[in-house]
Amino acid sequence: MFVHEVMAQEVAATGVDTMFGLIGDANMFMVNSFVERQHGTYVSAVHEASAVMMAHGYALRGARLGVATVTQGPGLTNTATALTDCVRSSSPVLLITGDTAPNNRLNRQTFDQEPLVRATGAGYVLVTGPDEVRSAVRLAARRAIAESRPFVLNCPTEYQWQEVGAADDDEDPWSGSEKHPEISEDVLDEALSVIASARRPLVLAGHGVIGKEQRQAVLAFAERIGAPIATTLRARNLYSAAEGCVGVCGTVSTEPGVRAIGESDCIIAFGASLNTWTTVRNSLIAGKRVVHIDTNEAGFRREVPVTATVPGDAAVVAPQFIEALDAAGVPPTGFRDRVTAGVEQTDLVWDTALGQRVTLAGVLSAMNRALPRYRTVVYDGGRFEGEAYKYIWATDYRSQVLTTDFGVVGLGMGAAIGAASAARDEPTVLVTGDGGFMMNGMAELHSAIRAGLPLIVVICNDSSYGAEYDQFVNRGLDPSLSLFDWPDFAEVARALGADGLTVDTVADVPGAIAAFQSPIRPVVIDLRIGVADIPEVPH
Repeated sequence: MFVHEVMAQEVAATGVDTMFGLIGDANMFMVNSFVERQHGTYVSAVHEASAVMMAHGYALRGARLGVATVTQGPGLTNTATALTDCVRSSSPVLLITGDTAPNNRLNRQTFDQEPLVRATGAGYVLVTGPDEVRSAVRLAARRAIAESRPFVLNCPTEYQWQEVGAADDDEDPWSGSEKHPEISEDVLDEALSVIASARRPLVLAGHGVIGKEQRQAVLAFAERIGAPIATTLRARNLYSAAEGCVGVCGTVSTEPGVRAIGESDCIIAFGASLNTWTTVRNSLIAGKRVVHIDTNEAGFRREVPVTATVPGDAAVVAPQFIEALDAAGVPPTGFRDRVTAGVEQTDLVWDTALGQRVTLAGVLSAMNRALPRYRTVVYDGGRFEGEAYKYIWATDYRSQVLTTDFGVVGLGMGAAIGAASAARDEPTVLVTGDGGFMMNGMAELHSAIRAGLPLIVVICNDSSYGAEYDQFVNRGLDPSLSLFDWPDFAEVARALGADGLTVDTVADVPGAIAAFQSPIRPVVIDLRIGVADIPEVPH
């Protein structure tokens, strides 16, 4: 087999059925082999960053490895922002690229690629020779999955048409599971002393708990110590009110969450990054003792005031906590029963009436109520996102995708295409801003059209870069530099081959909702609001 055939075969062996990317010298034959010989699906992007975000959306929504491919040099450099976001999002993505020949210094695309990749926080695997390609693909894919972060596989372009031998039939490349390291007794004892002395403990569950074993282990632990459960935004709806959940912890907390978080004296966080949104700049954890459990030790950051850290998997650590508390005879607290009494499932989400004028809260709530129960929701970045997080959401924790871990605007459309590719039997909604749509969304809308994905795209259009508008106004300056006269997005959408509608008034909302009930192509809804009508989002 040729090297490009082996690479395609090994990607398919991971169970991946869809690859995203842009073809060039370094990857075109591999992509062709994946489609023709492995019967995979290839979704082409307009920009390389979008290809990576497609793999990100596919990975998060499909709970599996996401695979993207770009060509050498500028093809790879264009992915840097998206790679960084995926690293911070703990997204298992394999990015396959190539490289120019070492002795070809005249090639304009020659570039030292490894330092760039390392700077983003992604892993890097170099194919050192044609005979190493099979093991290199397996290594990069394994590590991307095990470490929940992107890995870049660099296969030099000149190897593509070199022949390699067949695989060893005795080798099972995907057998076995990752073993978690032993946790020292000192580390456990420090954490347990904090937990045992708490009188009003709260368990915080993050995206690292969404696995079945992790979810059940954390639930059992919360019940054992008598603690309510709050979740991060990324793990929203992981638990129900009946299971003692008080909703999201952070800037979109509802009343039950605010009450429970405020009264707690100790927070035990499993698989949560404790970022600025979850902790509201550490204000929600100030004065409390905090135990932080995570498999990713990079998540233990100095700027977050934590009492004890435990590097480990929730499915392993939580049962150890329970066993030790049982052995010591530590009784459960009554805090859980007190703060969850009378809390219903509807208390855990935001909702508001449409009202007499167009507002993000009213229109997004109306759309949220009209969507079927099972839907995927993807969020782009921008000033609108605070309202979007509150008022339009997925009912299943596995069905929402965020693209803002690097504070980026414009990556949402790529992630939406990837998520829709992983969940074709349910509608996928992208909530984006006008700036983000102009930056990348408009180009990738055509990628969604080519791929036959009936996305629902809601553009929260205030004709501005809203965060910059707020800063100009707050300092008494002229905000005109942040204001834009964009084209008519509905007309642009129709010109590209999508359906396009404009919502200027409340009377336009029923028509917009009707348009996405049974879409056969992407539907773009230009939701126009005043530049001063969106609540300011804290940085």
